[in-house]
Amino acid sequence: MKVAFTTLGCRTNQHDTAEMQTLLEQEGYAIADPGERADIYVINTCSVTARSDYHSRLAVKKSLAINGDAMVVFTGCYAQLAGEEAEAIEGLDLVLGNANKLEIVDAIRRNVKGQQVIKSTGGPAYHMTDIHQERDFRSIPVGSFFGKTRAFIKVQTGCDEKCSFCTVVRARGRSISDRRTNILKNIRQAIDAGFKEITLTGINLGTWGMDLEPRERFSSLVSDIVDLEGEFRVRLSSINPMEIDDELLSLMAHSPKICPHLHIPLQSGDDEVLGRMRRNYNSRQYIDTVHRAVEKIPGLGLGADVIVGFPGESEAAFERTRALIADLPFTYLHVFTYSPRKGTEAYGFRSDLPKAEKKRRHRILTELAVEKAEQFRRRQINETVTVLFEIPDTAGQLKGYSEHYVPVTVEDNRDLINQLVPVTLSRMAEDRVFGCVA
Repeated sequence: MKVAFTTLGCRTNQHDTAEMQTLLEQEGYAIADPGERADIYVINTCSVTARSDYHSRLAVKKSLAINGDAMVVFTGCYAQLAGEEAEAIEGLDLVLGNANKLEIVDAIRRNVKGQQVIKSTGGPAYHMTDIHQERDFRSIPVGSFFGKTRAFIKVQTGCDEKCSFCTVVRARGRSISDRRTNILKNIRQAIDAGFKEITLTGINLGTWGMDLEPRERFSSLVSDIVDLEGEFRVRLSSINPMEIDDELLSLMAHSPKICPHLHIPLQSGDDEVLGRMRRNYNSRQYIDTVHRAVEKIPGLGLGADVIVGFPGESEAAFERTRALIADLPFTYLHVFTYSPRKGTEAYGFRSDLPKAEKKRRHRILTELAVEKAEQFRRRQINETVTVLFEIPDTAGQLKGYSEHYVPVTVEDNRDLINQLVPVTLSRMAEDRVFGCVA
């Protein structure tokens, strides 16, 4: 029987999907592309914004349009939070909580008879434990990330922060860390399986080890990872500014195995707005973190998330955010328009910003992000970078990402997929940089 996965949202979700795929493959299922006809469709959802919810529901509709008789499994953060909403999504057969993803084989087995799926007639079945109860970190070794040349290794999940706009605590529970020995084992297996890039993921990545006894530091884990033998590089996913210590920056500056790339969520450059968001830093602390990183790591690729239109964001507050972004050496930005989420503190905040004004602010920061990305890429022309090549596009061009997380295209007919290759950058076109194998 064929199972197809659609994964929305963060890199932690990418790892969760890989775990579920591994378990189903071990049970004898074949993994199909989400656009193919399959017997079972698994939608690993996201709920960071209202649009994420919409795309999660749309994925169900698209799957059933391919095969209306297929079983549909709904999991991930939207599934965890949706509750009554899931009942209204037509065609769902199974809702699987975030803490229950590794139980997917047993959950599906109850709806399969022979080689036939049994569609639910009385609404979806629920397999969902209390995400807030005391629990241990659970993970399994993964040797394949379907369609990916990068391995996403989850080292931490959950979050103990109380950001007023965020649903993560409700969807993922408290912060818990995987054991160092298990992480190193999982990474060793990924390296032995041929992966050349290991991306460390977590809901609040830099808090890894804070819940362990004795308490451990994230930078010490990274140090052990880069000491592993093999040809691979390590990339960090999103990490909050207050979890970036000098030891981590020194490691990044001196180890050729760690990508010189940080994604540090900003959200706002105004202290009053940051306070209402309940972020655990102010604008000066954020700026200091970025300056420390840039001073230690030459040519750092630097990304951030920023929210426009948060309740109480005045024109002056927005201007402070714009000015901060303009002054710092960002190489890309993810700009979001604030989306009220039920169950969060900010859902009750008064917001009187017109939609047109939110769009204007979004446009201003997006244009600024494009300008800063172009500046960074232009400075790299004639430089030689290391690119991990992925699946070629339909035109036969090889595409991949440099260590700085810059998308690079090379017109070359050699088989360079899943190889770390030196590339001399030669020209820019739209949002991509072109180069030649050095």
